[in-house]
Amino acid sequence: MRYFFVIPVFFFILGANGQVRDTVRHHVPASWKKFLLAPRVVAGIQKSFLTQVGFALQRYVFAERHGFIVYNIYSSFEWVPSTKGEKPVYGALAGYEIVNNGGAGAIEVKYLANNETHDVIITPKIGFGIGFINIFYGYNISTNKDPFPRIGKSQFTFVINTNMIFYASKYEKR
Repeated sequence: MRYFFVIPVFFFILGANGQVRDTVRHHVPASWKKFLLAPRVVAGIQKSFLTQVGFALQRYVFAERHGFIVYNIYSSFEWVPSTKGEKPVYGALAGYEIVNNGGAGAIEVKYLANNETHDVIITPKIGFGIGFINIFYGYNISTNKDPFPRIGKSQFTFVINTNMIFYASKYEKR
């Protein structure tokens, strides 16, 4: 009766030692140490729809032990479409974004204007993503007492940085 437990353990050890080792090479993302330029596209919602189109300088670093970190320095053109009784709002912005193992943070400063007024808005953001695709929640801080009724305090944005498409294969480990 006491050998009843020994026999299953023996077969378990035999089975575990008989397994073939995993020899498949998993694709590990490539790293690029210097900032590289590529297009950036953003779609978002606040009190109204917004879009941004611009360029980002992106640096991507991957270490097997610590994961990945992505740095973005970007500049974009922003457009908030017109609604009934409101004029469209246009602007330019600059920002900095960092993504580390799925968590993301950013800060951007934008100058928005229409034919009647203008405003400088500072937007700290928090979110998650992989560097290529990110989702952010931002809080708009106006320096001119919120002159645009279609620009809300809260905004949600969906960001696509195309740097991974252009440079990942170029810097792939051989």
